[in-house]
Amino acid sequence: MKIAIISDLHLGYGEGERFEEAFENTEKCFSLAIEKGAELILLPGDIYDSNTPSTETVFRSFKSFSKAKQGTGTILKRTKNEAEELIQTSHIPLIAIHGTHEFRGKDFTNILQLLEAASFLTYFHAETIEPENSGVVFHGLGGVPEKKAKDVLKAWNPKPVSGKKNIIIFHQSFKEFLPFEDEMVATLSLSDIPEGFDLAVCGHMHWNSITDSDGKKLLVPGSTIITQMKKLEAEKPKGFYLLETESMKPEFVEIPDQRKLVYRTVSLENTSREEAENLLKEELSSIFSENFAKKPLVRIVLKGSLAKGVLVSDINTSRILEAFSDKAFFSVSLKLGSASFEKKIGELRELQKSKKSVVDLGLDLLEKNISQTSFNKAFDHEQLFAFLEEGDIEKAFSFLYESSRKPLNNSKS
Repeated sequence: MKIAIISDLHLGYGEGERFEEAFENTEKCFSLAIEKGAELILLPGDIYDSNTPSTETVFRSFKSFSKAKQGTGTILKRTKNEAEELIQTSHIPLIAIHGTHEFRGKDFTNILQLLEAASFLTYFHAETIEPENSGVVFHGLGGVPEKKAKDVLKAWNPKPVSGKKNIIIFHQSFKEFLPFEDEMVATLSLSDIPEGFDLAVCGHMHWNSITDSDGKKLLVPGSTIITQMKKLEAEKPKGFYLLETESMKPEFVEIPDQRKLVYRTVSLENTSREEAENLLKEELSSIFSENFAKKPLVRIVLKGSLAKGVLVSDINTSRILEAFSDKAFFSVSLKLGSASFEKKIGELRELQKSKKSVVDLGLDLLEKNISQTSFNKAFDHEQLFAFLEEGDIEKAFSFLYESSRKPLNNSKS
């Protein structure tokens, strides 16, 4: 069976031509998939950019999904908790899980259930779908809050069906794809993918990739539209995967005439305002020496240090970009500081590495975290740390409780 895997359409994203772009790219993907012989289209979530899209977005999406209403229908067997349901489709089946953008509580109807009621697709969550005579079983788990993902997967506990090709679909973050560990951002690792599946597919991440880890293969289709101007998205094109289930070899298909993202970093060192602005102008002139079929996305990062006395607010990027406003969609990031400040920060870092104890660093961290809360100056953080250092949790709680009952010195009535 040949399947098209198209993810993160984000219908409803943006305004003007960017609003239309999401629908146009979706229609291109559907048309290309059918042209290349896809017998089923799999949508791993974030079909919409919002869990309650506007009427205009829903209406416009019906036109896009009509592009996929082609070909001969088939019978799908949907199974949940051993209860089976047969679904007759009138065209090439589209099967979909919800993404994090479409997630709603169990007491609310989500937008994909509406699409199913309108006979555009078949929606499944913590269920399996098996197309008739395909030899393939799809196991789908829609997007859930990241901190609950591992527990939800464990509770679902999917098992591959013997004698079939088994594909498991997620819409979550995986720790291996993130620069840091945070359970609010990701609880799943590649090792958590259940054993025995021929392929795992995951939406949510916007760049395409295929990863092999200890015999487990994870395919990430990426998004069909750029919603965040990240460097990796400038390096990888948008599109979808075609998968022949007999060989399980995926082929990436690029969306034709797609909008480009140009990502540039401009490095500064002890730079004056005039020099910084001139470097920005030169970078922009360099970018637009190339011809673009569509108005590109341009992300410029000014990074480094400014000369003494020059403030970040002194750099007038708006005035410079105004001259190029009709040429691109811009995003400029100023990651700048003064040279003397950068030097002092470097010296402090070296001092911490060489002289400060773990206890001292812990105390500094506690003070910094407290300063960002309403508890700031409400109590002696050194006393609290002393209780924690001694392992006396009860005294620490009592100290916090008594301190919280005292009026804050900086409170406002």
